[in-house]
Amino acid sequence: MAETTSYQTATKPGDPDVEASHQPSNPHPDEKKETPTVAESPNTSLQDDDLTFSNAPKLSLPRLFWYFFYNFGLFAWGGPVAQIALIKQQIVLQEKWISISRFQRVFAVYQILPGPEAAELCMFFGCLSAGRIGGIVAGLGFILPGFVLMLVASYLYSLAGLENRYFNASFRALQPIVSAMVCECGRGLGELLLT
Repeated sequence: MAETTSYQTATKPGDPDVEASHQPSNPHPDEKKETPTVAESPNTSLQDDDLTFSNAPKLSLPRLFWYFFYNFGLFAWGGPVAQIALIKQQIVLQEKWISISRFQRVFAVYQILPGPEAAELCMFFGCLSAGRIGGIVAGLGFILPGFVLMLVASYLYSLAGLENRYFNASFRALQPIVSAMVCECGRGLGELLLT
């Protein structure tokens, strides 16, 4: 009957060839065992780390409000196409709060849900920075400038009268400007969907 024995060598214990080729199956408990990462696997296109990566700064609520109010509420003109491109450019590409693959997943979810995607993205980033209250604060910071502007414009429009030719001409003059802004920012949305 043949005996099975474990691997044994007749070489010296300090021989480098043996130590390099034979590693113990039960390493010392203090030694860390290296495991292959997802990036080393050729069959995966997205890393798990990309889908959970968050580098969002922990901002106080007033600073968070001002961040979204100033960067996206006041200066994000041209509708959701321009707003989403601006959010992606600043928060994802420049400041790297999250990875691009995670942003694409989040954006896909918000496209399915009812409501404006740009405001929902601001609320998502607010939640990353300061929790649920941060999401509400970021959403208010994003929505407030447009709300106040529309409220004031509606009030002035109703005071001047709906048939005032100067007000009607001013609104007609804004249409090509906004159209040009949407067309210019449409490239941003195209890049957003293709990346």
